[in-house]
Amino acid sequence: MNPERIVITLFAKDRPGIVQALSNTVLEHSGSWLESSLSRLCGQFTGIVHIEISDKKRGDLLNALAGLDNQGIHVTVQESQNISQDDETVNGIQILVEANDRPGIVNEISDALADADVNVDNMDTERESASMAGYNLFRAHLFLALPDDLSEKDLEKVLEKVSDDLMVSILEEE
Repeated sequence: MNPERIVITLFAKDRPGIVQALSNTVLEHSGSWLESSLSRLCGQFTGIVHIEISDKKRGDLLNALAGLDNQGIHVTVQESQNISQDDETVNGIQILVEANDRPGIVNEISDALADADVNVDNMDTERESASMAGYNLFRAHLFLALPDDLSEKDLEKVLEKVSDDLMVSILEEE
C-alpha cells in the first residue's frame, strides 16, 4: 500500500456543511487532509486541498469526490505525479498595500512584483468605500516570498513606484 498525494480544487455556492462534506468523504476513504486554503467570496466557496491516500483507495476516493457534485460541490482533481509537501524555506514577508481603487491596480502591483522576481504566496484584496472622500480605496494583504537579493526597503521602493497614492506597510509575522 503506497501513499499517493492528490490536489483538488472545489467550488460551490456558499452554505454551511461544505467543508464537512468534503472532510467526511476524505476520512471515509482513509485519506489524510494534509493542507488547504479555503475561502468564501461573493457568496461562493472555493478552495484547494492537498490529500494523501493509499493507491488502493485512490479510485474510490476520486469517485466519491465526483459524487459531491450531487450536493452542489464541484471538485476537480489535479492529476499530478510526485506531489509533495512544500517544505521550501523562503524569505517571506507580509505586507499591506493601500491605494485609490481604479481599474488595473492589481495588474500594476503584480507587474511590479513579477519584475522584481517576487512570488505571491497569498493575496487577499478588498474594495472599501471612502464615502466622505468620494472615492473607493483598494486594499491588499499579501504574503510574499522575496528573492535573497531583495530587501524589505527595496520591496517598498518597487511598489511605491507603481503610483503616488500607493502606500506599503510591512506587517509583523503572526
